[in-house]
Amino acid sequence: MSESTEGFRATNRIFEEEVVGRGDFASLARVYTEKARLLSPGVPLITGIPGIAAFWQGAAAALGVTAIRLHTLELAVTGDTAQELGRAEIFTRSGGGSPAHAKYVVLWKREGGAWKWDVDCWNMDA
Repeated sequence: MSESTEGFRATNRIFEEEVVGRGDFASLARVYTEKARLLSPGVPLITGIPGIAAFWQGAAAALGVTAIRLHTLELAVTGDTAQELGRAEIFTRSGGGSPAHAKYVVLWKREGGAWKWDVDCWNMDA
């Protein structure tokens, strides 16, 4: 695995382990770019880390999310930008151990020497 791929994995692990796993929503500043955009189902476009943090904190609480695992299916890097297509397994208190599944597209940008999510678009599988 290349060094740049490791940078993407490291950012995704922050989201999985620190943000979702520990409920440390302040860590989203290490996941998203300063002017990031979130395109989530059923809500208007959210821009900036404070709004994105409020969204994820509310969504995690409302759904009873206990863990999430991100799986990259495709990753294309062009200079200081990249595009990722992936799937997610979302574990909840009410899921009985079986995860819900989602698919996502993330447009990445290198910011401050780290790979971060610049545009995050996702939706749940039926």
